[in-house]
Amino acid sequence: MSSHPCISLSTCALLALNLTAGFLGLSDDGNGSVVSSEGVFTEAGQSCPSLERFGKEFSAKNRQLLFGNPAGLRMQPEEPEGRILVFGARGGDDKSPGQEHRGDTIPICNAIIELGWSCIPVFYSDSARNLILKMGKTADGYVSRVNPDVYEDFTLSKFEGMLEALHERGLAAMAHPRMIGKFGAKDALAKVSALSTGLPDTLAYYTPQAWTEGIPTTLSQGPRVIKQNRGSQGEGVWIARLVDERLYRVNDTLPLDTKLELMEAVDNHKEYMTLGEFITFAMKYLEGGEQEGAQIIDQAFMPRIVEGEVRVLFVGSTPVEIVHKKPKPGGLSATLKAGATYTKYAPDAPEFKRLMSAFVKRDLEQLLPVLGLEEHPLPLLWTADFILGGPRPPWVDGKDYYFIGELNCACVGMTTQLHLAPRVAA
Repeated sequence: MSSHPCISLSTCALLALNLTAGFLGLSDDGNGSVVSSEGVFTEAGQSCPSLERFGKEFSAKNRQLLFGNPAGLRMQPEEPEGRILVFGARGGDDKSPGQEHRGDTIPICNAIIELGWSCIPVFYSDSARNLILKMGKTADGYVSRVNPDVYEDFTLSKFEGMLEALHERGLAAMAHPRMIGKFGAKDALAKVSALSTGLPDTLAYYTPQAWTEGIPTTLSQGPRVIKQNRGSQGEGVWIARLVDERLYRVNDTLPLDTKLELMEAVDNHKEYMTLGEFITFAMKYLEGGEQEGAQIIDQAFMPRIVEGEVRVLFVGSTPVEIVHKKPKPGGLSATLKAGATYTKYAPDAPEFKRLMSAFVKRDLEQLLPVLGLEEHPLPLLWTADFILGGPRPPWVDGKDYYFIGELNCACVGMTTQLHLAPRVAA
């Protein structure tokens, strides 16, 4: 094992190669088992001897707190090159039924183990924070696989503070906590609004007062998309419309008894509330305050969302794949959970020449500075999602304009395309 807690950039890239190769080839057989093309992963619920030697420094209770049931984890090397910790969190909506870990967590660990390193999946919780800091004394790096969400015994500021502390000790950060916090937060959409692919009509609310005062004004002018910062796969993303469309642009605000139609992007289901009820309902997205990542984003609704979203996958500054995510007929959500279909394209596909020219050639060099991350390089693996629209309200003019809908480097999920792995290490 390495005695100095520092990993070179080239080693980070090599680890990322195996890491990516490991989880790009994943699938779920539908019975709770995680498998790969080599069939190396074992069934959920199977005992895991891999942690017996590693976890002997902790009590059985603490081993359960830290590791849960890492079914399918490979045996750790007898003389590893170093130690990597892969952080997750219990709960959330990114786990399969009956599973503690994300579907890609154990395969990520196995991919790194295959490279000759010790790699352990660790559940972060506020209760385990000091134990993890103890583990960090003999670790060389960490991978954070925690989506913004509400988790058990989890305080975001404490988690990010722990990542900062580990990084300051010399552990290689994949990705750095400041990058995760600022790059993937929903208020990044407000910060990039001045870019050519930013949506100008984007507001961020951090307090109940700002939210209460802002939404009656913006919604009076047209349909809105309201997003919470936490969650994934469209959870807490609401398309808000007036039931009586004749009320748009009549006044510069709306009374609290105005009736709304609300559609949640997670599954396209509809609910009906008054404006006042929706304001109260969405207050939960501000619980914990700005320091805990609580915020609400308020954007103009893009009618062409029915045509889907376009996701661009990047390795550093290089686009490596484009995915067109199209909602099922009659739906607006472009998530797999909502029945969307995904079609993959090469990054130089002529259909997306306008998008790639605007974002990659014009906006990319400005992206980190507007997010306050100019001292950091671009993440190794990240995605940018785009929505079609027009140059100004009502955002439709027959041409293809693209607006950033989401940025993500915290927990990029991929399940196919092993051929992209060499690009990661380049």
